[in-house]
Amino acid sequence: MNKKEQVKERIGQAAMECFERYGLEKTTLDDIAKAVGLNKTSLYYYYKNKEDIFIEVAIREGESFINTLQQSTLKKKGVENQIGFYLESRLNYYTNVLNMNRVSVESLDKILPRFFELYDAMMVQEKDFLTKLLVQAIDREQLDMEDPENTASVLINFANALKHSTEQQAILKKQVEIDYAQSLRDTKFLVSLIFKGIRKQG
Repeated sequence: MNKKEQVKERIGQAAMECFERYGLEKTTLDDIAKAVGLNKTSLYYYYKNKEDIFIEVAIREGESFINTLQQSTLKKKGVENQIGFYLESRLNYYTNVLNMNRVSVESLDKILPRFFELYDAMMVQEKDFLTKLLVQAIDREQLDMEDPENTASVLINFANALKHSTEQQAILKKQVEIDYAQSLRDTKFLVSLIFKGIRKQG
């Protein structure tokens, strides 16, 4: 890790502490600069705004979480349990990140476009992982299906779409908090519905 990366890591840690304390919306760049021991002008060398800091740290921590989650998923028995556990855990993690850093609906509206732009690479990794789980189940003759890659893509895309729909509704209705409970129930139903169709009979 070079000097610039070390400074950015320090900024990220300090910023997340500020977000937890004050909330993303109320935290200022001055707060972050003071917490990390830099002046505001120096902070601009690394980041344009506080939302960029949040997104970069959230993506970095998310990548680490996804790697750990995939290892935990492999310990579950049965491909339906594995995929259900995976999709539910990633939604719960995302919800916890927003709640822990007290991200308001207004702030979420600002960060979502940039977040999805950076999240694309992680999505490829996630789809590859689910594809491997499905292929292994096909090889064990547990599933009857011809396109595991497309099924994995549908699972991830629909789980993301359900979450995103909940967020957009909250933004449009100007809700104070976002309730992901229905998204979680719909995700569980989606998994059970898909596996009902592809589970090998007899």
